[in-house]
Amino acid sequence: MKNAKRYDSRITIGGVPDNEDLQQLKAQGYKTLIDLRDPDEKFGGWVERNARELGLRYVDIPISREAIRMEDVTRFIESLYEKGSAPIYAFSRFGRRPLALLLLFEAVAKKEHLPTIYRKASRFGLNLQGDLLLQEFLMEIYNSRKVEPLVESIRSLRPDLFDR
Repeated sequence: MKNAKRYDSRITIGGVPDNEDLQQLKAQGYKTLIDLRDPDEKFGGWVERNARELGLRYVDIPISREAIRMEDVTRFIESLYEKGSAPIYAFSRFGRRPLALLLLFEAVAKKEHLPTIYRKASRFGLNLQGDLLLQEFLMEIYNSRKVEPLVESIRSLRPDLFDR
C-alpha cells in the first residue's frame, strides 16, 4: 500500500485506501478498517461498500477536526483494542487523525510530555504541528487528562498490549 505506515504489530495507519489497497489488506489478513473521516470526506461511501464486499469489518467513526468529541475518541479506542479485531487499518484523509490519537494514548500511558507526540509523528512522515486544529485538540485533551481513564481501561482489559 502506497501511504500505509505500520504503527505496531496490530495497527497500520494511512490515508484512504483504494480498491487495490483494500484487496491487499484482505490478502494480508486484515480484519478491520476504522474510518475516521468526517462525512464530507466520504465521497459516496465506496470504501465502506467495497470493504464489506471483501468481508472486512468496517467501523465508521466520523471525526471532524473542527469539533472532535470525546465519545468518538472513546469509540476509536474501543474499536482498536477489541479482541479479535486485529490486524487493523485505521485511516483518515491523510492519516493524521489515527496517528495523532494513537500517539496521544501512548503519551498518556507512558506519562510522556506532549511534544513527544509531534516528534514521533514526524518519524512517521506526518507533520502534526502544521495542523492547528488537530494540535489544539491534542493539547486540550492531553492537558485535561480526559483520555487517562480510557488508557487505564485498556490497560485493565488488555494488559498484553502494555507488556512491551
